[in-house]
Amino acid sequence: MSGHDLGSVAIIGAGQTGTALGLALARSDAVSEVALFDRDAATARRSMALGAGHGTAARIEDVLTADAVILAVPVSAIVALIDSHGGSLRPGTLLLDTGSTKSVVVEAMRRSVDPSVHAIGGHPIAGTERPGPDGADPATLRGATFALCPVRDDARALHLARLVVEAVGALPLVIDAREHDRAIARTIGLPHLLAFALEAAVRPASEKHSALAGPGLRGATRLARSDPAMVAALCAANASETRAAVDELRARLDALVASLDDEAALAAALADAAG
Repeated sequence: MSGHDLGSVAIIGAGQTGTALGLALARSDAVSEVALFDRDAATARRSMALGAGHGTAARIEDVLTADAVILAVPVSAIVALIDSHGGSLRPGTLLLDTGSTKSVVVEAMRRSVDPSVHAIGGHPIAGTERPGPDGADPATLRGATFALCPVRDDARALHLARLVVEAVGALPLVIDAREHDRAIARTIGLPHLLAFALEAAVRPASEKHSALAGPGLRGATRLARSDPAMVAALCAANASETRAAVDELRARLDALVASLDDEAALAAALADAAG
């Protein structure tokens, strides 16, 4: 990779994901400059203070002229931004997002972004439970999968997106948007919903008998410390696949419950479930 191959980069959304990407990109030789925009100016300033960018913008229009524009906001906001500002991007610009659901984003890019713009859906499979800039850790990107979902037959878009992925130390995985969404509903959406539901179900007992709450419970409910708004956006944007994943889990749980009165049968069912 030669110096500044990506040119200037604008990150829209200076929360945990945007800040982690900014921290990694600002240290990369592939980028000449990183500009930050967030609708909450204080969040953008905090992200920049951590080292995630070289400057902040007061208006979103001020960052749309960058060579690469990365949308690091919830999926619903990504779609809204693409529809409202996708037509303002210069030909040759890389447009990449970080949303956890890809079908609706890719559809919006096809609908609202000119083919002269190199648009591609993206999703870094990395992060922490702590929301906001202070929860950002660029180390989580190193060696992490970064899904790339093509919008069109655009080799340049894929090349530029790969440069971003390589610059942050992640590993690119080119995958169809629908296939991505089906998998993510089960590997990310379902575990989060389960953690929140489990936390709500056990809270009365764990509060009354805290000494009996072991590390297993803490591990199983760890994801319930995630930002509820982030989890809601993730699951709502992928509602049909998330609902199917919950139905599959419910069927598995029902099968285990049906064996509760037969220890041998339950052990066999648990062993089968564990693979």
